[in-house]
Amino acid sequence: MNRLLAACVLALSSAALAQTEAKPEQKKEAPAENALSPSEREQLKREIMEDVRRSLEKNKEEVRDEVRAQVATQAANRTLEEEFQFHEERKKLELFELDGYLRVRPALFYKLDLNQGQDPNGFQFFPTSGAVRTLAESDMRWRLEPTLNVSEDVRIHSQIDVLDRLVFGATPDGAFGGGSDRNQLSIFSRGQASPSTDRTWGNDSVAVKRAYGEVTTPVGQFLFGRMGSQWGLGMLANSGNCEDCDFGDTVDRFMFVSTKVAEHYIVPMIDFVWEGPTSLKRSELFGQPIDLSQQDDARDYSLAIAKRDTELEVNRKLGAGQDIFNYGLYFIWRTQRWDAVNFYNGTTPYGGDPNADLRTVRRDANVYTLDLWGKYQSKKLRLEAEVAGVYGKIGNAATSADATVEEQQTVTLQQLGAVVQGDYLALESLHVNLELGFASGDKTPGYGYFPGRPGKVQPGVIDGSQYCLAQGCPLINNSIDNKISNFRFNPDYRIDLILFREILGGITDAVYVKPGLRYELTEGLSLFGAAIYSHAVQTESTVSFNPATGVGDGNLGVELDAGARYDSGDGFVAGVSYGILFPLGGLKMYAAGRDLENAQSVRGWFIIKY
Repeated sequence: MNRLLAACVLALSSAALAQTEAKPEQKKEAPAENALSPSEREQLKREIMEDVRRSLEKNKEEVRDEVRAQVATQAANRTLEEEFQFHEERKKLELFELDGYLRVRPALFYKLDLNQGQDPNGFQFFPTSGAVRTLAESDMRWRLEPTLNVSEDVRIHSQIDVLDRLVFGATPDGAFGGGSDRNQLSIFSRGQASPSTDRTWGNDSVAVKRAYGEVTTPVGQFLFGRMGSQWGLGMLANSGNCEDCDFGDTVDRFMFVSTKVAEHYIVPMIDFVWEGPTSLKRSELFGQPIDLSQQDDARDYSLAIAKRDTELEVNRKLGAGQDIFNYGLYFIWRTQRWDAVNFYNGTTPYGGDPNADLRTVRRDANVYTLDLWGKYQSKKLRLEAEVAGVYGKIGNAATSADATVEEQQTVTLQQLGAVVQGDYLALESLHVNLELGFASGDKTPGYGYFPGRPGKVQPGVIDGSQYCLAQGCPLINNSIDNKISNFRFNPDYRIDLILFREILGGITDAVYVKPGLRYELTEGLSLFGAAIYSHAVQTESTVSFNPATGVGDGNLGVELDAGARYDSGDGFVAGVSYGILFPLGGLKMYAAGRDLENAQSVRGWFIIKY
């Protein structure tokens, strides 16, 4: 269209000049001062061409801005399943879109074992190799998130990780079954072999993590398949899509996102948590694999109701000087009647082994989760909070069909977690922030973030089961422990560099306070720093609790973190951070008799986003 307009303007100008030259009789009758000389005609042509060029450049910029806006809108649409948002206007730009990032993270750890040695079950705060207490490594991930636009209303999304969290140098050529007899020692390796499960690494080179469909209808959007799950601040459900995330919640789900009803989205969901034995290994006889029983299935029936603005709407409202108040409710009912415990405790937990023992136990489990989230935001202030409670009952906690009567007792769940964040723009480039967090605890020995860790439930252990039904359990209030009360934050919800992230594995049985600052030094370059104080909710669960005296220390530690982050604006992100942990009495093993030592960590990251 722009080229056609320019051609018309040029044609009209040329015709006008030609007409001036072709009519000498008119030129004679015209006043002398209106006549155009050859040099004046050339000047007029140059001026016309310059005006056309400027017009084209202006139109080109307008078209470019419009395309950029459409691309930004599409990028926001891709997070639909994670944000519970609906977008009425969806424009298809191209058949195939590709997003993702390449990430490389060097890291150094110093004395993260805190000089405490092993707990009674033989576990440490952090892995060490003999006397070596300084560890360093680099890992990487290439994430691909392709979208196939079948039409303007039908799409297929997926997530594929290549070389996910692969440690640099971990798969030398010819070592660990690498498929080569060329090298006798790893020192002679000529390069790296491709990662392969059970051969050279813990997972394959390529992992397809998510694949789901999205269909837009006049009344809402229907999504189905294996997708990410995100809600609120990510304390409970976290898709793991941040730059430094390692895990991410992935669910097999049917979900419908309604159009706005009185300014709210209504989102019913069904998640397939556990299906039990399938006919996969018998599929050559029966074709399509099927679930061998409906009695052992575990399901989530969920409902989310939210008032939530998109990122584009937030920017528009803040630009107009308006305040924003968003909120939502997320309810989950998880249920399971029976459980094929012998099947998933075997050597082939999935695949429908025809010879597997498919005996079940009656589980009679019902667990209810309610999560409330809210956010207030203005130009200078953001206040955001999330609180979640988990309550329910497991009628039979047996982990084997041959379990004793004691192991078949009822276990109840009573857990509570909450987080509040505040961010204030004190100066033009200075942000002051504060975060408060709480995760309920359990008096059973062990911190509780890894309840499946093997070993005896006894005082002084770092982690383990948070209930104990068999003989020989430590008594809690003169009775066995059949209640799980510690709330676990999502592992990708991170507030520090050392204590919760590396030593304890995540936030549970703790309350913490985190003040911090962020300063925008220049466009794309920012400095940040924070201090985190943490305290155990139940001192009986810490390694400091001495059963002989009945005394423990709830103070876990004070950590100072600082760093810098650079964003080029065209896809490249880099940064470095440093943390030092000053451990307190709650991390001192009462039976070890060793002094605590400070732990330090240095992390870097190089990311290319597209």
